[in-house]
Amino acid sequence: MLRFNQFVAISALLTALIIVCSHASALQASRPTADSWAEFQSQVSAQTDPAATRAAEFLIAHHPQRDASIDSQLLSENLEFAIKARQSFPWAKSLSEDLFLNDVLPYAVLDETREHWRPQLFELSSEIVKGTSNATDAAQALNRELFKKVNVRYSTARAKANQSPLETMQSGLASCTGLSILLVDACRSVGIPARIAGIASWMDREGNHAWVEIWDGHQWRFTGAAEYDSNGLDRGWFTGPASLAIKGHELHGVWATSWKSTGDYFPLVWDLNDRSIPAVDVTSRYAKDHAENSGTHIIALRLWASRNGTRIAAPVKMISVLGVFDSKTFADPDDIN
Repeated sequence: MLRFNQFVAISALLTALIIVCSHASALQASRPTADSWAEFQSQVSAQTDPAATRAAEFLIAHHPQRDASIDSQLLSENLEFAIKARQSFPWAKSLSEDLFLNDVLPYAVLDETREHWRPQLFELSSEIVKGTSNATDAAQALNRELFKKVNVRYSTARAKANQSPLETMQSGLASCTGLSILLVDACRSVGIPARIAGIASWMDREGNHAWVEIWDGHQWRFTGAAEYDSNGLDRGWFTGPASLAIKGHELHGVWATSWKSTGDYFPLVWDLNDRSIPAVDVTSRYAKDHAENSGTHIIALRLWASRNGTRIAAPVKMISVLGVFDSKTFADPDDIN
């Protein structure tokens, strides 16, 4: 016969086992499975909206292998909010279906963590772009206000280069890639076609860089993420070194992301063996003619407050036989690349 204290101990153990098993079962039930895409397709097939059906079919046809198992609820939510953005903003309503599918609809940009970012960014971004009437002004407003609103800045102390939007907003720090992913997704959340462009290795210096391209209704334009310029798009400190890029070169070319396959891939500097991100070679939009560049030299300047101290921003005047040129150095929060 069991003593009372033995009975209590065994009962407690059985209760704990039941709780653990129940918790494990709940986790298993919520864990994405290989059937997620079939479930997503089934959910969409039950709808009567042909545009939503085509959008779902696009995601299914072009999703990367890493997403073979993914949360079907994330897919449904992503589709719902992408369609909502298309119906809510004037620049989105006039988009071609190809641009909407490839550069607004996707639930990710690179290989970042897959997460439910659309509802939060839709709410944040909708408020920021309120009162704008075109994609250019809306993208400029997002670049100017979003990073202040979510208290995010560039830092080499970020956890990883390829942070997702929610990871970046939680930490408050991001690489140029993390900042670009956040701005791309913010633009997409309000129906602006957006993608990351970047170079894996500069020709004239160490380092790499990533920035953002947006479709203004007529053509692709570019801007540095968290580097708003009141003078407009197609400006940035990186235009000089980008002008030396080599078309078609894996490391020294400028590539822009695509969701559907292109035959080329976007080089991930944190994993150059990964060739899973489709890309478009956009080098010709940045690189100048080599004859024009033959006599060009780029000077990189950094200014420190003291030896081993922090970098500081200051105006720079360069004087040469060609004339006088004004520039500036960057402070520590700014992208040193």
